[in-house]
Amino acid sequence: MDESRRQGFTQGIGRWIGSAEVYDGQGRFVGNATDRRHVQQQVGENRVRIDLSFVGPFKFAGHYFIEDWQTHRLYQGPVNVGYAETLSSGLIDAHNYWAVTGFSQRFFLMVLPGGDKQMSLALLTRGEELIYVVVGEYNRMVEGDSAEMPTLINGSAYDLADDPAAGRGAILLHRPGTWSGTLATLDGNLEALAGTTYREQVSRDDDNLRVHLDGMAFDDMPRAFSLHTNQRQAWTPPGSVVGSYSLSGGRALSGQFHHLERALRVWRREVVSHDGNIKAVLHTWYRGGARIGVQFGILDFVPLQ
Repeated sequence: MDESRRQGFTQGIGRWIGSAEVYDGQGRFVGNATDRRHVQQQVGENRVRIDLSFVGPFKFAGHYFIEDWQTHRLYQGPVNVGYAETLSSGLIDAHNYWAVTGFSQRFFLMVLPGGDKQMSLALLTRGEELIYVVVGEYNRMVEGDSAEMPTLINGSAYDLADDPAAGRGAILLHRPGTWSGTLATLDGNLEALAGTTYREQVSRDDDNLRVHLDGMAFDDMPRAFSLHTNQRQAWTPPGSVVGSYSLSGGRALSGQFHHLERALRVWRREVVSHDGNIKAVLHTWYRGGARIGVQFGILDFVPLQ
């Protein structure tokens, strides 16, 4: 596991360019951003230097260092400081602080199969107030070639801020259909457990959503529950699984659910790709305040016929 995590540290070396979508704390679209990063290995050291430029509804530029300890990474400033857990060779989960903007950040970055694309979700706060949500999709730049840029939704924040789907015509996370795939699983100490085949079926139930879940590593029973939604948030009525999440442009979510029969809580963070075909998921399970495990991976979408 440690060697795999080390490989994840080195596979990010190079130049990356991304198109980020930025939403405010209520999930309203406030604009696109261009995110450029140059990751360089420091000779003879277990750390990298990252030079970056983020230009969008807010902007900053500068550099910072990341020191690798295989199971975790230290963000050493100057523009970004904090700590990230290395969950696999393709996934980090970070809590950090951008001094140049005054934002604290809860962040995950997932490398897609093939190693040349990444997806991320950043929750930016001041204190406990959610200010921005940044949904990122990145491509590795090859020397002498231009990276493929992700598809952008045409429009302006003036028009799209009042559209919960941010111009896509649908809340991608609420489309009737099935998300499925194999999720990796770690225990509370981040040691690997057997992966699971995970399925999430979404359907309409009158004006509400109906969700069926199967393949959860820490709740081995299939679960079904309803969701009310105003297209910016979704929440359950009373039941055996209860909770809520916030949406960003219908493309990303973050929220907490209680599985009452197991006395467990799961923090769900999910991001759908620009084309709507896959989503990156990171589910962290807790008993009270103690983490008992993590599930993560890529799910494919098949629409309801």
